[in-house]
Amino acid sequence: MKPIFSKIYHAILIVGLLGLVTCRESTIDPVSFGSLSGTVIDSFNNKPLEGVEINTNPSSNVVYSDSLGNFTMQEIATGEYSFTARLNGYEKTFVNANINAGVNTEIAFKLDRQVLQPDPATNPYPKTGSQNVERNLTLTWESSTPVNDTLSFDVFVYESNIDSAVYSSINSADTFLILNDLRYETTYFWQVVVKSATGGETNGELWTFSTVGFPDNRFTFTSNESGSFQVYSSNDSSNQKIQITRTPYNSLNPRFSTNRKEIAYSANPNLDYQIHIMDFNGANIRQVTNLPIASYHNAGSGFSWWPDNGGFVYGHYEKLISIDRNGSNQKIVTNAPAERHFRSVDYSGGANKIVVQTVGSNIYDGEIYLMNLDGTDTIRLVDNLDGIIESPTFSIDGKQVMYTRDVSGFNAANGRQLDAHIFILDLQTLQEIDVSNGKSDGTNDLQPRFSPDGSKIIFVNTSNVIGSRKDVYIMNVNGSNRELLFENSEMPDWH
Repeated sequence: MKPIFSKIYHAILIVGLLGLVTCRESTIDPVSFGSLSGTVIDSFNNKPLEGVEINTNPSSNVVYSDSLGNFTMQEIATGEYSFTARLNGYEKTFVNANINAGVNTEIAFKLDRQVLQPDPATNPYPKTGSQNVERNLTLTWESSTPVNDTLSFDVFVYESNIDSAVYSSINSADTFLILNDLRYETTYFWQVVVKSATGGETNGELWTFSTVGFPDNRFTFTSNESGSFQVYSSNDSSNQKIQITRTPYNSLNPRFSTNRKEIAYSANPNLDYQIHIMDFNGANIRQVTNLPIASYHNAGSGFSWWPDNGGFVYGHYEKLISIDRNGSNQKIVTNAPAERHFRSVDYSGGANKIVVQTVGSNIYDGEIYLMNLDGTDTIRLVDNLDGIIESPTFSIDGKQVMYTRDVSGFNAANGRQLDAHIFILDLQTLQEIDVSNGKSDGTNDLQPRFSPDGSKIIFVNTSNVIGSRKDVYIMNVNGSNRELLFENSEMPDWH
């Protein structure tokens, strides 16, 4: 048997060894730390954002960006984190990063603005449904701007019966739109689209207004100010032109009906010139003819109303044609002499006669004839003289015929005139009077028409250099008191 001391010794030794093993298994490694710094900017304009809350997941610390968008976090235990940036009005944004011992990690946030839906525009001027609105006006509206946002506006203005916008403004910061030269007696619709800088858009109501009535203008004429001839009207010598046709093709030779409620004119939507009618304000346009106004050297000028406004007489090559205003009952009145065409025509209710100009293939080969309404009893009034003869038209009572002739007798292939004068021929005495003695040298008087009371003449004066500007004048019937009415205008009529 072993001694008790030996047993006690071995027990103590075993316990000591077990304690040593236990102490080694419970050793704790030291904790390491790093730091973080970064910036926060607005993704829309790249400007720094202040007051952005930055926190971590796993949770460690919370800091806020300063006025320069900068932030720092100290004493972050090493490891992998998800960093979150929050600010009212912006989408929450995440960035993942590793924090390493003794190292400053840098990150950057770009915050997207939350898409804010703006309120629709309100309080329009003019108020929707307004009547008799002036043609030159400023549209206005109101709109409230959300916090931390800016607004812009798309504005679209539509004319009645036209699908596409006639006026528009895109991405404007203004709450107004200036409109000029709106059409008379026309209904307009307009809409404001409010757009947030964050991408939200709100379509406003469709507002409407109608413009003032068309004035009772005395004059009509054409002008080529936009690449094609269009019909205009005006009431005085203020040179205020009101455009009443708006087409990509030419509209020529406007002629008032005797009651001044309508205007006939020639237009070439399909290359050939056809007679059209419209209301005096440009509304209700309709085509009358199918056979075009066509002849030698005729740009749609050879037509005339019947005195009762029921139809027209016009030249179609060698044929003089009569047609009702609705396009029916088309018939040949008479034929021109051999190898000649009808170029100009006027119909007098006072004389119950028709006056025509015929022309050959050479523009200088012109004559003027007088005839009955059925083409009988034809009389040659003006012989085929040297120089161009043009624009025969009756006086109000039908006792005189006015026309132009280049008294220089100049003949050239390009149709140039050097000294065109206006002549008035008395049909009873066959005496003619030159009423262009007051015109400037080097100019031509062209396209004359009598005034409604017969006391004045409206006409065109232009330099004899081809391509020169044409201007509309009036003068007394004896040629005195020449007065400029409308610049850059031609083919006038007066009623």
